[in-house]
Order: sequence, then structure tokens, then C-alpha cells
Amino acid sequence: MQTKLVSFIGALRKHDVRISTSETLDAMRVMALVGYSERDTVKMALASTLAKTKEEKALFDDCFELFYGGERLKINQTSQDNDKANNQENSDVDLQQQIADNPLVKAALDSPLVQMLMENDPAKLTAAMAKAASEVSMEKLRYFTQTGQYSRKLLEQLDTRQIDDSIEQLQGIQDSTADFVIDILQNRKQQLREIAKQQVEEHLLLTANAEGRQLQEDVLRSAKLSSLERKHFDQLQELVRKLAKKLASRHSQRMHVEKRGKLDVAKTLRKNVHLDGIMFETYWKKKRKDQPKVIALCDVSNSVAAYAKFLLLFLYSLSDVIPKVRSFCFSNRTGEVTDLFNKYEAAQAMEMSFKQWGQGSSDYGQSLVDFADICLEQIDNNTTVIILGDARNNHGDARLDVLQKVYNRAKTVIWLNPERRSQWNTGDSEMHRYQSASHFSTECQSLQQLERIVDKLLTLIR
Repeated sequence: MQTKLVSFIGALRKHDVRISTSETLDAMRVMALVGYSERDTVKMALASTLAKTKEEKALFDDCFELFYGGERLKINQTSQDNDKANNQENSDVDLQQQIADNPLVKAALDSPLVQMLMENDPAKLTAAMAKAASEVSMEKLRYFTQTGQYSRKLLEQLDTRQIDDSIEQLQGIQDSTADFVIDILQNRKQQLREIAKQQVEEHLLLTANAEGRQLQEDVLRSAKLSSLERKHFDQLQELVRKLAKKLASRHSQRMHVEKRGKLDVAKTLRKNVHLDGIMFETYWKKKRKDQPKVIALCDVSNSVAAYAKFLLLFLYSLSDVIPKVRSFCFSNRTGEVTDLFNKYEAAQAMEMSFKQWGQGSSDYGQSLVDFADICLEQIDNNTTVIILGDARNNHGDARLDVLQKVYNRAKTVIWLNPERRSQWNTGDSEMHRYQSASHFSTECQSLQQLERIVDKLLTLIR
């Protein structure tokens, strides 16, 4: 356990908590007295020994939760939704009783991990993943490219072969209960993969030190935005501004562009009359380009709010290049929030916007109707519309006809979906329909992807 304590102290130092050699020895003596059995006691003892200022205590809390597996691991919502759908279809059946009455199915599920998955207890699943993480040496985890390797190590530590063995046994049973249980296990196996990946990403955020800050920035840019907690927001704000400044410099131009076109012969002769017609001064026909308009329509319901936050932050950090940005937020109704961003700092404006428009279940159909009522007439062939959302409409009316009207009027309609492309068009997703009324659609899960998309956007609107 002392080796793990030394690793934890190393992680604290990398996050700017100053710890001397004597304080490290003090921490070891304290832990020799209190032991490691009670997590809360361990945290309190180490905090009193290692963290000295208010800022250091806040850093200590964050690092401890990540290092010792205390963070809530988010469970993949799609998998849960699929399970709920299956349960709804079989609501009249007592699954547990069916399993108990079928000795073959019951025998196929007789392994600790499979039983845990069938119980679907998030607390037990989180504890099991944290225990596996503590037994897998992650000290050498430094780069985002290693996340797949360490995710597999975690799953091997959990012995996920138990799941495959159970599924194989169930496939040999010609029974509807067995088929239903197979679907559940496959969904929850995917859920387990997502949790393992998140556990590794969180550990990477902890251990990615900046022997320079660049490495940590690379980690933040590559990590899934939904796995980043509020404590990273300030750091990400600064990173977004840095990336926006780089893009603005690359695409900087006057929004009213005067392109040298054909020689204006009549004007040139007229202006050179006093020079006996010698064309010392030439005049060219000028082509005027109006300012491009960008409209952002963001789903701010809980499942995708993190992505909307950084898209808006990116757009408003590019005010020198995109001076005309209008912003709309929705969950089940749409409202314009442009004035909030013009009046308040971005963080405060987002908090107010999300609080006002982020309540309730997603209703893309009604939200599109509201959006069209507010600004359809202002959309023209100089307007780029960016829609960010997972297109999960809770089986409501998609109102594709409204999006089609926006598509017909706008220069470009871009749809950014935070889900992996493999999850599009599953369950209640309407993405396959909305794609038909979008010029461009892509997944957008990380800051790195968002930067690449905004870069392309700036090229399109030039």
C-alpha cells in the first residue's frame, strides 16, 4: 500500500500540490497508524497531512476521488435505454421467476460478474471497476493512445470471459427467456466497456502531468467531453480560447472583402481625364461580400449539455472572424439566448441559458417548430446553421418538414452529433431522417473533433 501512496503523492505534485519529503514520511506514519480499511478515514488523514491551503485542499479532493476510484462512473445511457425498452416489451413477465424456473438458464448465469450485471446495480458495478483499477498498474499511462490498451486490461481484470461463456451457453438453449437474457448481457457488456474507458480517461486526466502543459492539453482535447467534470471547465475555457485564437489567426480576414475583378474601363478613363487619358490610376470593379451569419441551435438537455457548452464557447471566442452569431437552446422548447452572451461572460450566460431551456425531455419536433417561428425568415443563402444534438426524440414527431425548410433557405446546415456514428438510428434516434436535411453531419465527442469542425466551418463561410 505504501507504493500506491507514493504514486498518489506523485500525482498530487503533478497537480501543483507542494509536498516535501518530510511530509511524505509524515503521511506514511499516519497511514501506519490509521490503516487503509476505511476510505473516509484515509481521505481525512491524508488531507490533514498533505494539503495546506484552501486551493490545495480542493486539488487534493479532486485527485483523491480520481485516484482511489471515488468518482461516479457514468453509465451509458443508450444501453440503459435499450434495457428499458426490452423490459417494457416484457413488462408482463417476471424475468427473475422465469430464470429460477429454468435450470439451464440459471446455470448459464452462475458466475459472479454475470450475476452482478443481471442485478444492474450501479454502485456494485462502480465498486468492482474501482477495485479492478486498483489492481491494474496505471503508473505508465501517459498518452491518450494508451487508453484502449488499459481499458482492455481493466476488462481482463474483471474477467469478462464470464460474460462470453454465459452468452455461449445461452445460445445453445432454445428458449425465449434465454434469448431475452442474451440481449441484456450484450447491452450490459457494452456498458461495461464504456465504464472501463471512462475509468481510464479519468486516470489519464490525473496522471497526465506537464512535464509540460502541452501533454495535459492534448489529453483534454482528446477526451470525451461528457467525461470531463466541472472542475476542468476553467482549464478548458482557456484551452478553447487558445484554439480559437489559433483558428482566428489562420482565417483572419475583413468580413467585407473587396476582390479585384475586371478593370472598370469607363471609371478609369473618367478619373484620368486630367492626365490626358494616361491611365496612371486604374480602377477595378469591386465585388462585395456580406458578413456571413452563423446560427447555433443546441440541445441543452442533460445528455448533451457538455457538448453544447463548448460549441458555444468556441463560437463566441471567434467574434473577430464570425461577428454575427445567433444562439438558440432547447430541450423540449426553443429560445434565443444571443442577448445573454452579449451581456454576460460566457460561463454565466451558459448557466442562465441551460437553466432556462434545459429542463424536460428532448422534443426535437417542437423545438424545430419554435426555432422556425423565431428566425426562419432571417435565414438566407449567407447563413450557416449548426445544430448540435443526439437527435433522440423520445419517439415524438420529428417534424422533418421544418428542418427541410431551414435546409432550403440556408447556405449550409451542419449537424453535430455527440454520439458515436454506430449508435445513430438506434432506439428513438431520428438521425437517419435529419441527415437527409443536412448538408453535413458528423460525430463530435471531443474538443479535438470540435476544433477540426470549426476550422472547416471557417473555410466554408469565407
